[in-house]
Amino acid sequence: MLLLRLIKRNILVYIRDRSNIFFSLLSMLIIIGLMVVFLGKMNADGVVDLLGQYGGNRDAELDRANAEQLVIMWTLAGIVVVNSITITLAMVGIMVEDEVHKKLSSFYVSPINRGIFVIAYVIAAVIMGIIMCIATVVIGEAYIGITGGEVFSAAQFGDIFLKIIIIVFSSSTMVFLLANFVHSQSAFSGLSTIVGTLVGFLSAIYLPMGMLPEKVQLVLKCMPMLYASSFMRETFTTDIINTTFAGLPSEALEGYKEYMGITISWSDKVVGDNFKLAFLIISGIIFIVIAAVLQRKRNVMSR
Repeated sequence: MLLLRLIKRNILVYIRDRSNIFFSLLSMLIIIGLMVVFLGKMNADGVVDLLGQYGGNRDAELDRANAEQLVIMWTLAGIVVVNSITITLAMVGIMVEDEVHKKLSSFYVSPINRGIFVIAYVIAAVIMGIIMCIATVVIGEAYIGITGGEVFSAAQFGDIFLKIIIIVFSSSTMVFLLANFVHSQSAFSGLSTIVGTLVGFLSAIYLPMGMLPEKVQLVLKCMPMLYASSFMRETFTTDIINTTFAGLPSEALEGYKEYMGITISWSDKVVGDNFKLAFLIISGIIFIVIAAVLQRKRNVMSR
């Protein structure tokens, strides 16, 4: 029961601070703004140009509409991944805030296992991350439905929900590990700024994978954010990408998927969903084990 009360307390602390919510969604708002201003049109133009290169008797107006729909779905998938990181980071920030205001020390003097308090922060971050990511999908689908696009089936919603759980788990363990290295509000604000700035690049949202230098692509392939983005994009874009590229050679479709980071290749071989799933889970476990070791050392030193 204590664990549940602590989880509830952490969630309420986040919800009651409106500035905290706003800044945890700031990266999403920046991405939407960039897509509306120029990135969305640039990506849609790229698809239309690619379709035009293969010639044939094509409907230019339909190609444009499909390309815009494809870019919206691709962007929405990326936004879900970005939110899984920024929202869980804001939730973990409550731990830093408690430490700064000596609340954590007050908790630790109680005759309760310290691990309970740490677990409560992580679980609260996971719960809030899942809720906000689902809300993002629902709002995005509502927009797509209103603008005449095709909404997901129940099976696709189920697939997305399961992927959100895995991605939020991976993101929350990663930000929890990062939060172990900061012990002041100013340091955490700096960390939040850096993460908020880089997350769009590390998830290959601001720029598609194919536009990045080969060495940068190699670095991104070693990070879970890229696999999370690819994992989510495949589900979001499956239907619309097949519609958009209907009648074109499979090489054009596969090339576009890799260029946009919908698929990921190692040594010219496309990695499957099982690899992405294993990468996200194993990296999450490694993050949380390292964080647990750091917490143990801090506990020993503080006694």
